[in-house]
This record gives sequence, structure tokens and C-alpha cells, in this order.
Amino acid sequence: MPKISCTTDGLIYIKSSLIENLKRPNALEGAKALGKPVIINVNHIGFLSYNNEGRVTFFMANGFEISINIFFDEAELIFNSAKGGISAEIL
Repeated sequence: MPKISCTTDGLIYIKSSLIENLKRPNALEGAKALGKPVIINVNHIGFLSYNNEGRVTFFMANGFEISINIFFDEAELIFNSAKGGISAEIL
């Protein structure tokens, strides 16, 4: 299974073991993904950058932050491919 991939429909699949943190800042509780891949619709991503701890993070429109353990250029490739409707994967 690839570490991260995207479909032509704009869905991004992230292998659960790569997720370092899945949270909503300023909320009392955090969330942790276990098991199956996390699926994100690219249209719900506000932007891709680094969080305060220096981790590559998808900042979601609903306020969630999804920090992942991959290189920024890999995440950027998948993000741009999903936005453009191109299928891609990083092994």
C-alpha cells in the first residue's frame, strides 16, 4: 500500500501509520486515527504547510489539522495532483 495517494476525484488517502497528529486546535479533546487509511477530500483542505512543531500538516477548512510524517514535497505533489484531478501515489 502506498504511503499517500490521490484519485482523479480529488480524494487523498493517507496510510494511518504516517499520521502523527489529528486534532482540532483549541478543542478539549484530540483525535487519533488507527487502522484504515484516512481519506480527505482535497476541496476541504485550506492549505498545506508546517504546524507549530515543524510537522507537515494539512490545515482543513473545518479547523482540523492533520500532521503527517512525510516530506513536504511529497505532500505537495499529492495535494497539487488531487487539486488537478490527476491520480498519483508515493510509495
